[in-house]
Amino acid sequence: MFRFSVITHRRLIFVLVLLVVFWSAASSCRAAGLTSLKTRAEAGEARAQTALGRAYESGRGVKKDLALAVKWYTMAARQGYARGQRPLGVMYELGLGVKKDFKKAVFWYRKAAVQNLPRAQVNLGLMYENGKGVGQDYKEARRWYVKAAAHKYARADVQLGLLYEGGLGVRRDARKALKLYLLAAHNRYSRGMFYAARLYEQGPDDLRDKAKALYWYKKAARHYDLARRALKKLRFKTRGRVKKPVKALKKEPGVAAHGQTPSQPVGVAEFEHLALKYLTGDGVNLDPVKAVVWYKKAAMLGSIEAQNALGRIYTEGAGRVKRDLDRAAFWFKMAAAWQGSVEAENDLGVMYLQGDGTKKNVGRAAHWLRLAAEAGNPVAQNNLGLMYARGSGMRRDMKKAAHWYKEAALQGNAGAQNNLAILYTRGQGVELDFARAMYWYKKAAAQGQVDAMNNLGLIYSDDRAGARDLEKSAFWYQRAAAAEGNGPAQNELALMYIEGRGVAVDKHKAFKWLSKAAAQGLESAQNNLAIMYARGEGVKRDAVKAAYWCKKAAEQGSVNAQNNLAIMYSKGAGVEKDMGKTVHWLQEAAAQDSAVAQKNLALLFAEGRGVEKDMGQAVYWFTRAARQGNTTAQGNLGVIYASGNGVPQDLKKAIFWLSKAAAGGDKNAALNLSRVKAMRKKEAPKNP
Repeated sequence: MFRFSVITHRRLIFVLVLLVVFWSAASSCRAAGLTSLKTRAEAGEARAQTALGRAYESGRGVKKDLALAVKWYTMAARQGYARGQRPLGVMYELGLGVKKDFKKAVFWYRKAAVQNLPRAQVNLGLMYENGKGVGQDYKEARRWYVKAAAHKYARADVQLGLLYEGGLGVRRDARKALKLYLLAAHNRYSRGMFYAARLYEQGPDDLRDKAKALYWYKKAARHYDLARRALKKLRFKTRGRVKKPVKALKKEPGVAAHGQTPSQPVGVAEFEHLALKYLTGDGVNLDPVKAVVWYKKAAMLGSIEAQNALGRIYTEGAGRVKRDLDRAAFWFKMAAAWQGSVEAENDLGVMYLQGDGTKKNVGRAAHWLRLAAEAGNPVAQNNLGLMYARGSGMRRDMKKAAHWYKEAALQGNAGAQNNLAILYTRGQGVELDFARAMYWYKKAAAQGQVDAMNNLGLIYSDDRAGARDLEKSAFWYQRAAAAEGNGPAQNELALMYIEGRGVAVDKHKAFKWLSKAAAQGLESAQNNLAIMYARGEGVKRDAVKAAYWCKKAAEQGSVNAQNNLAIMYSKGAGVEKDMGKTVHWLQEAAAQDSAVAQKNLALLFAEGRGVEKDMGQAVYWFTRAARQGNTTAQGNLGVIYASGNGVPQDLKKAIFWLSKAAAGGDKNAALNLSRVKAMRKKEAPKNP
């Protein structure tokens, strides 16, 4: 029997003390790390939220709590973090911490998959393969497996191999399946080893090789229980009748090069690289024509990226490559219809919607946009939302519009964020909620979305949001106005400088912004600029320029400008006096229900100025203006009916219209009303 010496005993005690100290220190570090993780997660860091969710899922450093894991994964997923979206999909698929929900699992897998997370792409492919949460679709499953395989993800190679081995959605091809299994096997994936061994054992006669089967079963058996059982059975069956398994099988016949996937033939990457160099002028002379040549070579070998690139080049044109929407549509169809490219599906949908390069077909547009939107493409989601909002090719549905806007907005699409905010301000498809509207407007504005900046300026200028703030309104209008081409914001900012709302009155700055907006063709700005020239505010008075801008706005249909231009022609201000043109512009404005124009036109017909005198037309236009509340027209109409000038005398109608005008503050009408009432009283028959 052995006995410890005194020295040995003391050493043992020392070691135990050290272990206790180190264990305590390690525990303290873990606790500190967890505290830091929680702090960052609560501050909104998606990566920390995902890590915290993983800790609660596994019980590492905290008490295992699947519900809390789901909570943190959800917070990360909603921020668009792919590595948080995938585990959330797993939780929904398996019913861990939440009620099992395959549709939600598919939703989150897709969110992560479109961000090129290979694990999520395989998860999504499996859902399609097994018909869980979506209709069973082997072709769609294969599409996602191919995407994952492009990232050298061995599990995707195995799943593709299983499709080829079983003939699921593709033509059965055991040899191709073996290549894929071996590709995964050489990447040290035990399932790839197992399936390669199984094909060597049980596959077609030309593939069977017991030695290779034993080799791969043995390799897989280290980590895969099915392989251990298969190895045991095969050893029993062969009982030494097979030669010793080869030690290395690095060069299997037909095996793809390490890391190369079946979806990327040799040469494609080189072709794309050359094309990009010629397109950007990187190290070579800029030559879009040569770029197209190399992109076509890659595209004909099945490169989705090259097909999309060709579609974009032909859509926009580049150098000597002319814009050709027919060719653009062809390449987008290649990428979308034949290979399932989400980006091409969106582009093709837009082309069908606008009739560019293909016959306009809103039904097909909706089809392609829906495919891309359901695959998580934010641009397509926003486009589909617009189609639902406008009722283009489908029944108008504001709830569905809001749904797709929100999906895109959560992924950071600024246009969708602005569109969603607009729905919140109107209560369309969502509850009226100005706080949420402001939230989304600010999100979009922070990305430079000009319409959102303009809308923020508008919403701060009134009391709709319960937070009227003219200084903030001016701030956002200034931001929007500074953006090239935003005429409405420039016009609004100019009016604020004219009226001193939120900024100090500055007619010169107002003139500057109106000039910019008018030059872009904004009719309201052109009319306002004409007024500044006519009055000499912020600029030297110039009647000719006033007339020039007034005519520009009038020709675009501005009612105010049409009325102003009519006055200019009647007085010869900045133009030659021309009563015929005065009548013309008054008729244009009157046809748009301008009460002022209708009243003035009626006066011209009543007096015979610029037109032949016509009391019938005068009464017609006075009546149109009077019904809109124009007191001058009401008073004149009352006088005409009282006098019977061009119409049968009707004191009852005269009193009716004069009463309206008098109630509106017309003193002459009030005086005439008392006279007409006296006339009527005098003419009334006396009682016998």
